[in-house]
Amino acid sequence: MVNVVVVGAGFAGLSAAVRLAKLRHQVTLIEQKDVLGGELRGIERDGVTWQSHRETVTLPGVFRDLFRKSGRQLERSIEFEQIAGRRHVFKDKLVLDLPMGNRGDQHDAVMAAFDNDQWSPWVDTFAPVWDSLRRVALDRTFDGRKDFTKTQWKSLRARRSLAAVAKRDLDEYYLRKLVLDPARLDGDERILTPGFVAVSHYVERNFGLWRFPGGRPALADALTKRLEERKVDVVTGATALDITFSEGHANGVTTSNGDIRADMVIWCAPSPPASLPAPTGLRRMPLSRTFLALNESELDLSDEILVHSNPPIRLWRSAPGQWTVEHSSGEDPIMAIARLGLDLRAAITARWTQSPVDLVQQCHWGWQWQTWTSALTVPGVAPRNGVHFAGAHAHAGGSLELIGMATAAIAESIGPEAR
Repeated sequence: MVNVVVVGAGFAGLSAAVRLAKLRHQVTLIEQKDVLGGELRGIERDGVTWQSHRETVTLPGVFRDLFRKSGRQLERSIEFEQIAGRRHVFKDKLVLDLPMGNRGDQHDAVMAAFDNDQWSPWVDTFAPVWDSLRRVALDRTFDGRKDFTKTQWKSLRARRSLAAVAKRDLDEYYLRKLVLDPARLDGDERILTPGFVAVSHYVERNFGLWRFPGGRPALADALTKRLEERKVDVVTGATALDITFSEGHANGVTTSNGDIRADMVIWCAPSPPASLPAPTGLRRMPLSRTFLALNESELDLSDEILVHSNPPIRLWRSAPGQWTVEHSSGEDPIMAIARLGLDLRAAITARWTQSPVDLVQQCHWGWQWQTWTSALTVPGVAPRNGVHFAGAHAHAGGSLELIGMATAAIAESIGPEAR
């Protein structure tokens, strides 16, 4: 049995803890706050929970695997449902409802909008990219560039930027916007972002978009219950400060409440251990969030909408009548989208906004792409000395599905209790 200490009780910490406990290890989970779930809990204001992060996820198998390998199957613990797709609104008021989860449906939608389909064959080209990334960097702990075979590395075309991929591969202006605007909303420069990140379009098309009807808090509740079932030792109200080592291997965690012994440490908190070198990357700065309460009775809205204005704006429904608008500071985003035919003004019953400064103080939003080499410098690459990293600040990324894959790979590398 390995004595594992997991630092941070957001999605990364919760998923790592329940997986390792199911493998019969002794797991202690340390959380600074009194409530578990981290960013899954959202923001409380006037008795209402608002979400700064998109509700939709892809790769449903990641979540089913998490629940199955930590106890009961997902459907016995929490509801999980597929949504139709994403709506795209362009500056000339053209609207594209792009289905997810089926190639034929996407082809039909693109053909109806543009009378040709350059999109589907282009998305098809990312099949070997996804296969290489999944096998080498996502399904197992990742040691770096050397893990790829020559053929796998060639499939990534890592030195091609996202801007170059869009310009060279897609003639249609609208399709280029589908590729470039999400990166801009995520806080990345298209000329510094590697083109292989466009594999997300392949993943969404093939695996669909999904959500938890109770929202992210429902996922937090289900995993908190799973912690109890797996008898994880939970320590709240304690701040993890550092990792201690003996003969070069982790042997404990120093907290504000004292030291906790460990044979293995999974660090999921956004602040790094005090004694380890700080990451060298540039932290992402999130865009502003405007939260809306809407009377939707007279509105025809998709669950997620991407408005390809300049700058782009993204909206998503976090609960019936509750919406989040992601936008750059400056012009009122409600006025900007109204000019493109998406007029919500008469339906708004309440609104408030959080600035990038407000948001960056709440959590870690990941690291900016500074060419493909950024993938090698984030925490979580090449775990050593009994220390693993997971979460939005670590490999493989900040989305729930990528975090779930990271904690699955960590659990796989540690393995079950030796008998």
